[in-house]
Order: sequence, then structure tokens, then C-alpha cells
Amino acid sequence: MQIAYFAPLNLAWERMKHILWRPFDLAKWVVLGFSAWLAGLTDGAGGGGWKWILDNNDFSHGPFAGSGGNSWLGSGHAFLWIPLLFVVIMAVAAILVAILWVSSRAKFIFLDNVVHDRAQIVEPWHRLRDLGNSLFLWRLGFLVCCGLIVLVLMVLFFAPVATLSFSDALAGLSYAAMVLGVLVMIVFGVLAAFVALFLEGFVIPIMYKFELKATEAWSYFLPWLKSRPLPFVLYGLFIVGLGICFAVFFSMVCVLTCCVVALPFVGTVIMLPIWVAYRLFSVEFLAQFDPGFDLFTPALADAVTD
Repeated sequence: MQIAYFAPLNLAWERMKHILWRPFDLAKWVVLGFSAWLAGLTDGAGGGGWKWILDNNDFSHGPFAGSGGNSWLGSGHAFLWIPLLFVVIMAVAAILVAILWVSSRAKFIFLDNVVHDRAQIVEPWHRLRDLGNSLFLWRLGFLVCCGLIVLVLMVLFFAPVATLSFSDALAGLSYAAMVLGVLVMIVFGVLAAFVALFLEGFVIPIMYKFELKATEAWSYFLPWLKSRPLPFVLYGLFIVGLGICFAVFFSMVCVLTCCVVALPFVGTVIMLPIWVAYRLFSVEFLAQFDPGFDLFTPALADAVTD
């Protein structure tokens, strides 16, 4: 069986046109766009985001001011600010976890909406609660594991850099450890990116189709991946190519709209055809491995053949 890439993309595009344009419904666009925006909160999709920029002037006042022996770390003020800093860090962590939870729940809402050609929030939020919570726990565990692995790799490969200030004889070994550490981090980053891509593209639809928990859906998907790894690797490279094209297109639209398309939620609604087609593409691609893997309602399935 030959695996195609442009054919499922074309099918996804045709389904998208049926969902969004036949007929055009602004209210449907807004609601569907809202579900897509929620689903992409942790993915950077739909414009907007957070960017913290710090420079030297940010530390010229306040508790971080000072230099040498008069710095805040050497003063009694540190005992006042450390508990506050801990509270702020915990609050930010709680907010990020909450965003991850909402995003996990919304991914099934968005998928449910495009599969059934509708725009709902409340009803699928409750109906797909268990699937969303399972996905949230898996994603949270995956992020924690990735963080711990990165921390261990940094200790193993970058800690020897400290020896540079103690012994010139160990300089070569330290630089070698840095280079090896960078290579290992790159390999790990690529593997983690593929895991995240397969989760988004294939595991979530499998969870939705068969009402499986995240770990069970991975068990369902992995035999396909092990038996035919090359098509899935090429799928990842195909997504990278599409991502580059989208980045160029998005930059052009940003210039033409004075960055309106980069606004949170607004950008998702404007770029909704792309997000819908992308969500449908992986489902169409996965259906090539199992003809029985059909998520679409008969009405939407017949629409692309008309």
C-alpha cells in the first residue's frame, strides 16, 4: 500500500471548504475559532502569546539593585523577597498547568466540531471530559519527564564547563562535553517534537474514535508506527515543509493586516481555514492505514465527493 501525502491534504482542504464556506456562517466561524484558539493555547497557534523581555535596566531598581557586596543577595532584604518570589513562581506554574488542562479539553472539542461540522463548546466540554482529562495528565507527565531529562543532560554535559576556571588541562574535555551535550540535546529535542506531533496528529483522533485513554491510544498507534516507521517520519518532514510555507504566508498576512492576525483569538478566526484543514489532514492521513478508521459523519464524508 502506497502512502500519499498530498491526497489526504487535498481531502482535508475540501472538507474545510464544506465546513466553513458551504454555507458561510459568521457565528459558526467565531465559535469554531474559539475552540481552535483554546486547543492551541499551548501550541502558539492562532497568534498572540507571552514574551518577557529583560535587560540591564530592569534590574537597576528594586530588590535586585546594587553591585558587589551591596547586592540584594548579600543583604537582609533577600529573606523578604525569596518567599514572595516562591509564591510568584508557584502562581505562574499553576496558571500554566491550568492552561494545559484547558487546552487538552479543547483539543477534543475542536476535533469534535470539525468532524461533525458544527460549532459547540459547552456540550462537548462535558461529554468529552474524561478524554480531555486523560490527555492532560499524559501531557503533564510528558512535560515533567522532558524537563527532568533536560536537567540531567545539562548536569552531565555542561557541568564540566566549571572546570575551565580550575584547570587548563581539563579545558579540552570540557569543550568536548559541551559539544556532545549540544548534540544529545538536539537529538532529544527532535524525538520529543515527533512525540508531540504524533500525539496531536494521531493519538488524539484515536482516543476520540475509540474512547481510549491516552496510554491506551498510544498502544493502539505504536504497532502502526513500528510496522511502517518511514511514512510517519516523512509525515513529520512534510509537516515541517508545510510549517515553513505557513510561516512565510503568516508573515505576509501580518504585514498586510498591521499584525492584526497576530492578536490572540482574532488571528485564529482569520486563519481558521488553515487550522481546520490542518486538524483534518492527520485524520485523513491516518485513514490510509486502516480503512475502518473513519471519524466523519456520512453527510460530511459525502460532501467531498460531490
